[in-house]
Amino acid sequence: MRNDILDAAMRVFVDKGYHAASVSNVAAAAGLAKGTLYIYFESKDAMTTAIVDRHFAIIAEQITEGGLCKTLDAFLDELRNTMDVPAEQASFHRVFFEVFGPSFASDEFTNHVAQFFDRLGSHYAKQITHLQKNGEVAEHHNAPSLGRVLASMLDGVVLHRGLFSISARRHRRMLNDAVTLLGTGLQPATPCR
Repeated sequence: MRNDILDAAMRVFVDKGYHAASVSNVAAAAGLAKGTLYIYFESKDAMTTAIVDRHFAIIAEQITEGGLCKTLDAFLDELRNTMDVPAEQASFHRVFFEVFGPSFASDEFTNHVAQFFDRLGSHYAKQITHLQKNGEVAEHHNAPSLGRVLASMLDGVVLHRGLFSISARRHRRMLNDAVTLLGTGLQPATPCR
């Protein structure tokens, strides 16, 4: 039922705009009485947070399901695959900002979204630490800092794909260039002969 309500809320937010949409509109779109909707969500803000959580949970599951990478090349492939989103999925970001952009004025909402990127950065930091222990990544890199940088980079590449309608060909070129640059920077120095 919660997912049905969230699907209805997203449709209403897109059709009417977030601020013009009411809980009554969402209840009607979900085929529920307004009071029934309140059993599942205490407010429109709670629905907004749940929609964002659901979206980020899907992404987080895709990213973290594979466990720790054994090699730098495997990690770079994981990053490339994560950033290589289809145009339809990337287009959600345009809707996300149109619908939820005003919510970023709320510190509570902004902090809630930031927690996703903190978790993602922590995941990448674990990957980097593991690869450093295996001699795949140079030891001088600060894994927590670099993990958050990677989360930001991933976000930026995916946002550009969705917000600016970058072609699939150009997007893949950007991915390959970013991953090549990153891989070169992460490799341990080769001893001089």
